[in-house]
Amino acid sequence: MKRNKAIFLFLALLLPILIFLFLKFFGKNEFAVPPLYTQTYPETLGPCAPVKTLPYRIADSVQTKLPFGNDSLVLVSFGTLSKEADNQMKRVKGVFEKDPVAYLHIDNDASPWKQCVFFLKPPFNLALVDRKGALRGQYEAADLDEMDRLITELTIILKKY
Repeated sequence: MKRNKAIFLFLALLLPILIFLFLKFFGKNEFAVPPLYTQTYPETLGPCAPVKTLPYRIADSVQTKLPFGNDSLVLVSFGTLSKEADNQMKRVKGVFEKDPVAYLHIDNDASPWKQCVFFLKPPFNLALVDRKGALRGQYEAADLDEMDRLITELTIILKKY
């Protein structure tokens, strides 16, 4: 009887180890941050023209004005940033200072780009755009949880995990 218990105990301990080893050698952990507006049309406000094609991409005329350079992502912020928002932006820039992320600040909070290109509705004031012109995220700069989400999503997009 004790021998059977010992065999079951050994198998109970061996099974998780075998599963772990199998997943370690044959599994692949990969996370993804899908672009916004690939399945649904963005809601347009005011004088903005409705979007007619999916997946949504930023127009080339706007994309050429973004400071991509050698960078693969651009984080665009709108309006006057509060002290907390400015501190959070400094934190993000510090985390990704050696990574291909460019930053663009547009002082005009009423810019047509905010509503008609990046589809930012209050309280959002940050948009993340990739080199292909796809919107990767919308964030609120003064919110700690939102900025943590931005850092996590940038980490995933840059595959630094």
